[in-house]
Amino acid sequence: MQDGPLLPKEEQQLVEGLLAGDDTAIRMLYARFGRPVFTLGMRLLGTREAAEELTQDVFLAAWRKAGSFDPARGRLSTWLMTIAHNLAVDRLRRETGVTRPTLVLVDQVPEQEGTDEERAFMEHDAAIRALASLSGSERRLIARAYFRGLTAREISEQDHIPLGTVKTRLRTALIKIRKANEGKEL
Repeated sequence: MQDGPLLPKEEQQLVEGLLAGDDTAIRMLYARFGRPVFTLGMRLLGTREAAEELTQDVFLAAWRKAGSFDPARGRLSTWLMTIAHNLAVDRLRRETGVTRPTLVLVDQVPEQEGTDEERAFMEHDAAIRALASLSGSERRLIARAYFRGLTAREISEQDHIPLGTVKTRLRTALIKIRKANEGKEL
């Protein structure tokens, strides 16, 4: 596999390896996506220990749920980050009763060097570009759902908007994000 964004064919090969029980596939998946998952864990959970545990849980879930990955619905990285987000929110709800994660600045994450540093910059640039493609109301909706951990139902109730409308607007915003970064790994 090449360095940089995965091609759809490479993503499919990784998923097929996971489905076949090939431990090399999970190692390759971890090598490529472990750092972004860990960083999200630090941001949502706030401690290195919790982020490390979340990272392990995400890759275990990916191993077990590889059959649920659908390339028509998005990139492999998006699927993994969604698993990470959902597990982090579930953990917060279970352990603390908090229904929304509080973002933590990630000062404690070790510095990246060389290619990893360049990749981190590109990921940051891709995220900025993706958010810039959204309207203000779409950015707020994404922020509430993904960074504050609100469910579509909670947003619906708080904003007095039908649940179906919230879900449609979230889906539309996510499609815009995907299109803004087509061919680029987030």
